[in-house]
Amino acid sequence: MVVMAMHPQAALLLTLILLLLATGDGSLAVGTPSAIIRTTCATVDRAGGEVGYDTCVGLLSADPAAAAAKDARQLAVVATNLTVANVTSTVLVLKDLVKNLGDCLRYYRDMNKTLEAALGDLRAGRVQAASDKLLDASHLPDDCDILLFQGSAGKNPMSKENTDADLLSRLAYAITDLQLPNPPRHRR
Repeated sequence: MVVMAMHPQAALLLTLILLLLATGDGSLAVGTPSAIIRTTCATVDRAGGEVGYDTCVGLLSADPAAAAAKDARQLAVVATNLTVANVTSTVLVLKDLVKNLGDCLRYYRDMNKTLEAALGDLRAGRVQAASDKLLDASHLPDDCDILLFQGSAGKNPMSKENTDADLLSRLAYAITDLQLPNPPRHRR
């Protein structure tokens, strides 16, 4: 089991998210917000509606530093710290996605080369060789899916594309295998 150290601000953001999820209705599971939080959030809500009252109260109430704040400036510091934690977390997610998408790009380039070779084999009548190449190629979209899901970002922006490539490559493999004298079954 791999244990990664978590930046304190990322831990705070994770705590906020867990608190939001724990209540099930999107509100935060906290006690009564302090007077400064209520007053500041009411003013923010009226000042142009950038952030609604309930959202403001919920976000600030989840941070103990906000509950201890004595004025709006201290609440601004808390809100800025929460923003830094969010941005830091987002940067880590993006870095992980960029790295993993780079690896997926390499998988797909390899897959493309393998598919072009399989086409050459099919056109030349080398059905077994084409079948073997198509089978090899059909694994690469799954490899990309696994890489993205196992990454620390836990996000897969390529899900549809990977599913489509997987299905099409399996179809090409299955049709090619039908042409073999004794088609193997379930080689995947």
